[in-house]
Amino acid sequence: MKSSYFYRSLGPRCARGLDGELVEAIRRVRTGHAEVYGYRKVTAALRAQGLVVNRKKVLRHLRALGLLQPRRIKGEKWTRPAVVKPAEANTYWEMDFTYVWTGSANAYLCPVIDGWDRDVVGDVFSERCRCQEAAQALERAVLARFGARVPEGHELLLRIDRGPQFIAKRFKAAAKTLNVRLEYAGIQCPEDKPYVESFNGKYKAEEVYRREYRGFTEAQRSWQSYKTWYRQERLHESLGYRSPRAFREAFQTGQKSKECVA
Repeated sequence: MKSSYFYRSLGPRCARGLDGELVEAIRRVRTGHAEVYGYRKVTAALRAQGLVVNRKKVLRHLRALGLLQPRRIKGEKWTRPAVVKPAEANTYWEMDFTYVWTGSANAYLCPVIDGWDRDVVGDVFSERCRCQEAAQALERAVLARFGARVPEGHELLLRIDRGPQFIAKRFKAAAKTLNVRLEYAGIQCPEDKPYVESFNGKYKAEEVYRREYRGFTEAQRSWQSYKTWYRQERLHESLGYRSPRAFREAFQTGQKSKECVA
């Protein structure tokens, strides 16, 4: 049978006062550099002086006196962006850096990927990975798709991570000049940039890991050759086993057919 005894709350507990002697002892311990001590070290110091004191009691007194060490500031809390599945070209892009071993040092590729047709709309293959290279890759992408800058009234979203290249004032200024709206992915959340992360993985598996480059120039030439093949010939399952160019041409043909019918 169930017990007939049970806990019955008697209401909120009465606030306990502070022990004056313990307060003075704590203040004597926390002097000079020892003011950085937390409740565990304060307790140890008090016990070393011969005081019989409970660690929880010391914690309660330190908290009441406002002497606890401040918690580590972990930075601003960022909200993760929503998954984007673009319905047309030039509305949602992603970009990121990835490194390429050239035999003696790392080179860095910064591709800009259109999330709609998975095409490489702009890129920079360089020996450095600064905000200058990131801005140059974005400028090349905008030049290739729009001619100069994104026209007024057209919404183009570029999702990037919080790397130093992308949070730099110079890169933000370049994006503003090009009329590109920036959106930052969550911290350590590569899945927030699925298209560019997927592209970098395919490039590494299909090209970089299969080669042994003999310097930066050879790695750069190989990248240009892979990019041409990727854009014009490589079959993408998500594009109906078509290349980015074939997918885009098929869409444009379909649009023209609809216009003729109309």
